[in-house]
Amino acid sequence: MRVLVVEDNRDLQANIARFLGTDFQLDFAATGPQGLTLALGHEYDVIVLDLMLPGLSGIELCQRYRQLAPRLVPILMLTARDTLEDKEEGFRAGADDYLVKPFSLRELRMRLEALARRPVPPSGRRLTVGPLTLEPDTGHARRGEQVVRLNRTEALILKLLMESAPEPVSTATLAHHLWGDEAPESSALRTHVYALRGALAELGLSACITTRRNEGYSLDAR
Repeated sequence: MRVLVVEDNRDLQANIARFLGTDFQLDFAATGPQGLTLALGHEYDVIVLDLMLPGLSGIELCQRYRQLAPRLVPILMLTARDTLEDKEEGFRAGADDYLVKPFSLRELRMRLEALARRPVPPSGRRLTVGPLTLEPDTGHARRGEQVVRLNRTEALILKLLMESAPEPVSTATLAHHLWGDEAPESSALRTHVYALRGALAELGLSACITTRRNEGYSLDAR
């Protein structure tokens, strides 16, 4: 697995290198601009991105990378801030997962392996439900002339909902497709769905994902 770690704390870089270096191919960047250059110039399986970086913040780097990169490479964001608003900001910028400092290096490894195993939406297939169109390979969701780019997790959730629409998809099914048998706490899925709803609201579809008690989530895009 090839991983890019964008982190300006040299001690943390060294700890990650010692713990993961024998099993992972690691590249390191200490500034936002350097991280963006490496991310766009090489192919990685996962990108680890600190929120607070010199030159370009993690949020800005994530947004620019998602706008410019042709592949939906998963991004794990590192931060000392753990409020729901902070997580939502990271997910909306394009992050796929969130790890709060200080963290266990074993957990970091588990998160990286889980993200790398996460299925990539199939290329070349466009899905349409009502006025909503999704291009799973790029993560572009469209309604008429309006378009938003989803991160890989959001694109996969929306793909599953669109394929099942208008029937619901259970939370267990969604969690299994996202994380396999290593699903995190239940709030993680709710946070991703919340961020997806925010993205679709930019298309004027704020109420198209419905929570069905004891059944999961369903899509009704009209």
